[in-house]
Amino acid sequence: MDQPKARHLIPGEGEALVAHNLKVMRKAARLSQDDVAERMNRLGFKFHQTQVAKIENGTRPIRFDEVLGLAKALNLPAEHFMTEAVASPDDPHYELQEAGFRLQDLEKEWRTAQDLADAAKGRLEEAEREYDEIAERLGVDVTPTGDELTFYPAPNSPADPLRKDAGTPVTE
Repeated sequence: MDQPKARHLIPGEGEALVAHNLKVMRKAARLSQDDVAERMNRLGFKFHQTQVAKIENGTRPIRFDEVLGLAKALNLPAEHFMTEAVASPDDPHYELQEAGFRLQDLEKEWRTAQDLADAAKGRLEEAEREYDEIAERLGVDVTPTGDELTFYPAPNSPADPLRKDAGTPVTE
């Protein structure tokens, strides 16, 4: 899915553009300046809330590696972060942009859920293969009789065919 449509707004380029996008995107993500600084620290930058504030208001220059780090900290593609201004809250398209960001987040969540489901399916298939191998090694027929799964009975239970007195009826 494509990124939300960028709006061509002032400021135009360079550090002013990054400052604008940082402020708008940070607020859209409902992150404080402290949150962004903490994320930057986890990425290996020495950042403080005041640095984020100074970048946002254009009083601190920003290095290229910091721009990339800020984009990563905000979960944004760096090229969009650096090339086009995003809508600010007073722009009429802000609500649409916000909905687009929610869509992106939910799409990521869905992809993660799909990956987890695929991994769980793989583990289930491996467990089924292991079960079948053990049953074959023990000479136990575990062929399903219908659409339901058939499980080997608990060891030494009355239904266990390997139990020494398996042919003896159980009295209760």
